[in-house]
Amino acid sequence: MYARLKNLVEHPEPFSVYSAAELWTDEYVSARMLELHLDPASDMASRRPEAIDNIVRWIETRLGLAGKAVCDLGCGPGLYAERMAMHGAMVTGLDISERSLVHARHAAAKKRLSIAYRHADYLKDMLPAKQHIVTLIYGDFCVLSPQQRRSLLERIRVMLRPGGHLVFDVFSRPQFGQAAEEFRCERRLMNGFWAEGDYFGFKVTHLYPEQHLTLDRYLIVEPARVRDIYNWMQYFTPDEIKAELNDAGFTVAEIFDLESGKRWMERAAPFGVLARRIAE
Repeated sequence: MYARLKNLVEHPEPFSVYSAAELWTDEYVSARMLELHLDPASDMASRRPEAIDNIVRWIETRLGLAGKAVCDLGCGPGLYAERMAMHGAMVTGLDISERSLVHARHAAAKKRLSIAYRHADYLKDMLPAKQHIVTLIYGDFCVLSPQQRRSLLERIRVMLRPGGHLVFDVFSRPQFGQAAEEFRCERRLMNGFWAEGDYFGFKVTHLYPEQHLTLDRYLIVEPARVRDIYNWMQYFTPDEIKAELNDAGFTVAEIFDLESGKRWMERAAPFGVLARRIAE
């Protein structure tokens, strides 16, 4: 146990270890994640309903959704996909969490929305082609390594029709300035989020100032098992995002404020990105 705790407080190499899939595939944790997604008062797993409404309304205003083929990567329980389908889009939702997709399919059927939900990892599985719009919402881009980001952008470029658009959001550099290193140890850390039975939870937040990167690392100690969870988060400037997109064959059409839909002014808040595939 000493060796596990010593390792916990040491800084691993950036993006050297991943465990994100466990949040979405563990039977107990995935159920808690879905609860957070659907909680209208929580911003922990998804934005609140009014914020989601604003973002989808912004996409509709800028690009138009009626009759458009739209793929929502990391769609979760379909909170954005449903709203885009209500605007007349032909939506495909992809997610790694089967539990979230079961909820999404049931919710779409109740509302008589025709949405194609697929269980898939957008980093490696086959993606739908000839899309007018691809969305990647709630900071998914920020948890990926530079190599993963480049690979994903190349895959999205193949998905899109010439002149098609990518809409996503990232956490900003001023937000990194608010991060702080932390060490916590609690019995049933986060009110029992990590396991149904008894456990001790350790959380360490590591900062990587040169990369503007954070790591929230958890050690969950149960009577019969011990788990390590790594949550990476990269923070960007608009110029950094523009450079990555340009290298992957996109041009940035707009950097926008997620709350107002207007031009983003530098502050400790995430920003949205509207990028267009450069025609060959």
